[in-house]
Amino acid sequence: MSLIMILSLSTLFIMNNYMHLWIMMEINTMLLISLMSMYTKNFKATFNFFMIQSISSIMLIMLMIMKNNFYSYSLFNFLLIMMFSLKLGLFPFHFWPPLINMNLNWMLIFIMSTTQKFIPLLIFYSFFNQINNMMIMNIIIALTIFSSLVTTIMNYNETNFKKIMTYSSTNHLSWMIFILLFDLSMFFIYFLIYFLSMIFLCLFFNKMDIKTFFDLNKFHFFNYKKINLIISLNILIISALPPFLTFLIKMNTMKIMIENYSYLSSLTLTLISTFTLIFYMNMIIKINMMEMLKMKYFHCFNFNMKSNFYSSIYIGLLSLTLMFMLFNSIN
Repeated sequence: MSLIMILSLSTLFIMNNYMHLWIMMEINTMLLISLMSMYTKNFKATFNFFMIQSISSIMLIMLMIMKNNFYSYSLFNFLLIMMFSLKLGLFPFHFWPPLINMNLNWMLIFIMSTTQKFIPLLIFYSFFNQINNMMIMNIIIALTIFSSLVTTIMNYNETNFKKIMTYSSTNHLSWMIFILLFDLSMFFIYFLIYFLSMIFLCLFFNKMDIKTFFDLNKFHFFNYKKINLIISLNILIISALPPFLTFLIKMNTMKIMIENYSYLSSLTLTLISTFTLIFYMNMIIKINMMEMLKMKYFHCFNFNMKSNFYSSIYIGLLSLTLMFMLFNSIN
């Protein structure tokens, strides 16, 4: 537990210098490898993670040291983007995070999805913020779009819940990079909201030992009515539905893209975000399925059915009002 606290706090001790950031990133990685070796019995997963992180870190520090000599070369910048993609598990290196997370517990999956990615994202922002190359920016936007698209396709008909949450994390990571290109403060807000939602979900999934999609029915056997509601709200926050703050951040990013005439990218990301709602809604339906059956077949739950009906109407009207206000502000 102390190692988990140190690992989470190590992301706070960040500097503006590349070397300091790289050292903190390596300390964070070594702590995570120590946790993986203690809490998992699969040596292969730990070794694969160590090899991937070592290769990407060595290549990153070498390329950043050489940046003064090859700063203007597009090939050099492209290699840096590929190393960041390998480090973070983005497209085309999106295959390794689910294979490793399959053998981890939920608290390690939480660390892999949040704190392990924070410092590399800051290094990414610090370096690529100095490059005024439109081609490199287009490559980064294309990688984020492909990462979001591939993870959405891979989540279709997936039953292993650890894989579902890993692909969801990669999808959110692509959005974080996309937001990071436009506004650093929006990125911090988005990351904080995702961090808080994920820690709550992973704590309960770890407690209930959720492994497959069908294990979500375990919540009903313990009569966790309030927990069902809170988990559903956290999933809605992660799904970026209105009127939650994640939806506002995405809409603001879309507004900036449209103002910069990136119509195709904004349309593509909007469509992908719409398709990602499918597996988030599947989670919520699966968690609340027994309550829906009770409301359907037992008259004693009429009051709950009415209250849920009115609350859904209220949320729907609030969402529509918010969307009209946002579209009016864009116009």
